[in-house]
Amino acid sequence: MQPKHEHREYNENISVWVGKYKNLTNLLHWHSDYEIVYAEKEGASVTISNNTFRLEEGEAMFIHSCETHSIQGDRNSVLTFFLFKRTLLKQIVKGVKLCSPLLCNKYDFLSLYDNLSRELGKSPTDLISLSINNRIERLAIDIFINEKTRLIEETESNQNARYHQLLNEIDKNYATYTLTDAANFLAVSQSYFSKLFKSMASITFTKYLNLVRTEKAVELLQGKQYTITQVAIESGFCTIRNFNRVFKDITGYSPRDLPPDYNPLFPHPTFKTDDNFDPTDKNSELL
Repeated sequence: MQPKHEHREYNENISVWVGKYKNLTNLLHWHSDYEIVYAEKEGASVTISNNTFRLEEGEAMFIHSCETHSIQGDRNSVLTFFLFKRTLLKQIVKGVKLCSPLLCNKYDFLSLYDNLSRELGKSPTDLISLSINNRIERLAIDIFINEKTRLIEETESNQNARYHQLLNEIDKNYATYTLTDAANFLAVSQSYFSKLFKSMASITFTKYLNLVRTEKAVELLQGKQYTITQVAIESGFCTIRNFNRVFKDITGYSPRDLPPDYNPLFPHPTFKTDDNFDPTDKNSELL
């Protein structure tokens, strides 16, 4: 499953967005923002950097900047979200990270949501913007004072950022990208890169590249503008035989038999890659 980059635009000088979703299905993605998820009603399964956590009603999770994550809400669940720019917490989280994304202490998220929603609905004056940003800063300070944290080395933070840069490189150059290109991008040997990539993505580089190429092939096939041979070439597969084998292994169909309404939401989602990517499934309801 290829994690996508979600880019969120904020209003004026405000660095915060809040919202509530009912029956949320949130696909594998990452963003530079920090995120807090509060289970207001029912719960959810939250996967962060290949680890799956259970979020029960009344609990909250803190997702760090650039962490790959997805969320599957329970039936009739209501999840409350707080997203905010990483620059807002630059000094607060410098050199530290929460030991666990699941928050052990209680915070008044519902009152905070009501206050932020009210202020976000007003004209964004300098004072309103300052108030909104300060509310999140105060919350983050409380969290990092009361929760267990650990020190992180600069190399760990840089490695995570370079990993996501690599995913973008692969997404742009998937047809011709190689293991050598990827190792060179991270300035490491191919053997070390292979181990590093599998530890971060939970699959081998070859498997990941095939997922990306198959995703592109599905897009081309559904566009009905190319022959199967052209699709194989455009997607970066060397031979038709290899293309057919990989495609069926991943989708369950041969390229020729792919249903017109094929929807690979799980386990291999297909999206258009652009700055407007939204990881939220269309059946989720924004309250």
